[in-house]
Amino acid sequence: MWFFIGVIVFIVFCFVVYFYFRRRIRRILDKAGFVGMSLKDIIEQARLEDQENPKSLSSMDSVYLDTIKKDFPGIHINELKREAEKMILDCFQGVEDKDSSKFKGKIKSFVDSMIHDYDGKKVSFDQMKIHNTVVSSYRKEEGIATIYFATSFEYYLNVDGKSVKKQDRAKTEFIYVYDMNEVDADLKVLGIHCPNCGSPITSLGQKNCSYCGQLILEFIGRVFTCNDIVRY
Repeated sequence: MWFFIGVIVFIVFCFVVYFYFRRRIRRILDKAGFVGMSLKDIIEQARLEDQENPKSLSSMDSVYLDTIKKDFPGIHINELKREAEKMILDCFQGVEDKDSSKFKGKIKSFVDSMIHDYDGKKVSFDQMKIHNTVVSSYRKEEGIATIYFATSFEYYLNVDGKSVKKQDRAKTEFIYVYDMNEVDADLKVLGIHCPNCGSPITSLGQKNCSYCGQLILEFIGRVFTCNDIVRY
């Protein structure tokens, strides 16, 4: 007898707690501007906003641009930003084509990883649109200067015929070897390629391209080269 009374009391208690917290949540949502909306509606609204609002970027242009221009007079930072954007577009095209052969080093690994993520499915990134590109960081040490760019962009991800709008962002890393004497001659996978034949330069100790014989030391010290890309 007392057992059934206890069960009934417990059920009543659960109902009281449920309706109490339901009213509290409803009041909080109403104060937040979600008057009359169900939790399902709120979740759907958040999903739609996530599809339409570009990913935020932490621009450090005002912090680093003067230093970069002082270290490298005549640098065209906007041209590097466009190169960063083109690299992102090329990588996504490589994923769509399931072909990473045109990429080297870390960038090839990035493309291969994305290809693997879709596990043989037919995928396309339709209506790719770049929103913005900013400098996110800069460092200069051990003979190498590195500029990091952050880019926000959108596309329609189509996987096996099912399409959904996506907001995305990525960071690209550009390196510049400004002092060969400070860099480890055996440093590997810098993402630098021969300006003549495109073959990878795997060691800064190389004076000439091992494939075509092109002199490469002067070239290495003259350009910023994209070395890595990551989504975040």
